[in-house]
Amino acid sequence: MRYWFLLVAVAFSTTLAAQATAGLTIDTVVHEPNANDVGPYIAGLTIPNPFYDPLQPNGQPATFPVYGNGSGISNELDSISDEFYALARTTTHDLAVITNTTGAPITVDTTSIQLAGSRPRNDVPTAPEQSSPDGAAPSTIYPYDPVSVTIPDGASVALFLIVTKWRESLDTSPREYIWTFTFNDTGGTPYTVEGDLLVPEVGGDTGSGGCATGNDGYPHVLWVLAGGIVAISTRRKLLKKA
Repeated sequence: MRYWFLLVAVAFSTTLAAQATAGLTIDTVVHEPNANDVGPYIAGLTIPNPFYDPLQPNGQPATFPVYGNGSGISNELDSISDEFYALARTTTHDLAVITNTTGAPITVDTTSIQLAGSRPRNDVPTAPEQSSPDGAAPSTIYPYDPVSVTIPDGASVALFLIVTKWRESLDTSPREYIWTFTFNDTGGTPYTVEGDLLVPEVGGDTGSGGCATGNDGYPHVLWVLAGGIVAISTRRKLLKKA
């Protein structure tokens, strides 16, 4: 199988932010999705298990699914929200759903999807903030389809999974950031879409982190488009933004 995933190494900037394309938004993010959520292409991708020893396997699998264990996010955080999560000491797996109200359908060349930058949501020029809660965090993007995904006008479609390994301590001032993603359509026209990134207050009996218990899957409205399974949720958050 040909692996069309993109390893992202970004020099983040707080001053040079691409202009977001009017009518493109990320307002649904599925945290720690399962195989049905991510679709057949991503569900079939694996990465090596760094702890696997073929001479002494000890029940360890040789590979892991790239989407994590699919068992949902832990503690009081919602499985579906309108922002990405940055969680210390955690590898997060977030499925981004793109909404298109540009007035025309867009067929995305999924090989072109990139995390182009990060910046704080609120920044004071006289006291500039760090551009990311973890500037060294490596992120990998896996497109929903290895070639293209069509986002009809007026529709929302799962476009990519982003996997990020966060360090033990994150910058939390401010607690809200913006991730900027860029991609081209199959004709080469560039687009930019932004998504909120939150460093949430976490707790609960199980502590912080993804890859834990109780995935709600896609609640409420569910429908299928050419690009795959799509869901929109307006669930009330248990977590309140700062």
